[in-house]
Amino acid sequence: MSQAPVISEVGHIAIRLPDLEAAEEFAVHVMGLTVTERSDDSLWLTHGTAQHCVQYIRADSPAIDHVGFVARDEEALLTIHRRITEAGLRTVSDGPLGPGIENGFAFEAPGGFILEVYTGMAQVERSAPAVGVRPSRLGHVNFFVRDRAAMENLFLGLLDFRVSDRIEGGTFTRCNVDHHGVGVFEGPGDVLHHYAFEVPTAIELGHFADLIDARGGSVLWGPTRHGMGRNIATYVQEPSGLVVEYYSDMEQIYNDADHVPGEWSRDGHKWYSLWGPQPLGDDFGDLGLRAYGR
Repeated sequence: MSQAPVISEVGHIAIRLPDLEAAEEFAVHVMGLTVTERSDDSLWLTHGTAQHCVQYIRADSPAIDHVGFVARDEEALLTIHRRITEAGLRTVSDGPLGPGIENGFAFEAPGGFILEVYTGMAQVERSAPAVGVRPSRLGHVNFFVRDRAAMENLFLGLLDFRVSDRIEGGTFTRCNVDHHGVGVFEGPGDVLHHYAFEVPTAIELGHFADLIDARGGSVLWGPTRHGMGRNIATYVQEPSGLVVEYYSDMEQIYNDADHVPGEWSRDGHKWYSLWGPQPLGDDFGDLGLRAYGR
């Protein structure tokens, strides 16, 4: 590519939920995250050295507060701000939304989602998790939206994401070499269906599923290898009600000029499971809607 996208990666996610203590217990003992900062009503956790990748906010009912995206550099941050303003999207904050971020702003995306774009997150000392399966990084988010065209125009037209694969009703897009950082899919409501953490290998996915089982629970689905993205994935539901994916071995796309987006069919199972027709379950696609009462 001649110019890198203005967004370099998905940075963090902030979730509102009633039971902050349950969220912390699951994040620490299952997901292997470390608490870096807390207040009476908020909790910030990290998987590594970034000040946070997840924020939990105490609230009366569960909801997505915002999703954070890392700008390539300060020049890119200014470019994004200009594009968002010219597109007529509403700015909700002219500064960062939380601690540990040097520079940024937040705006309202189609569907009412709040997106924060920023640079310069503070670094903390990396600690070894005593429990849980610690991921390598926050990898992607999938939006289910009523107005797919408007959301795709935001990511493809204003934030420089590229199309990796298409399927009826959905598009996977990328801002770096990973097959997808954002998935946009048509849905009956505007929700974040799931967020996803990468782990080094499928071995960690097995450990993750074993840990869920040892606690008396069950994974929602997987492990399986997706056709779109080729990542090996396992899904669970965390205390907020939101779906979390742990995955490894995602397809990498290094040459944008030579990449031809795949056109997948929903007929058969290969688009969601290369290994076999594992049932998705009648309510898998609706989990985000049910979790947030849409």
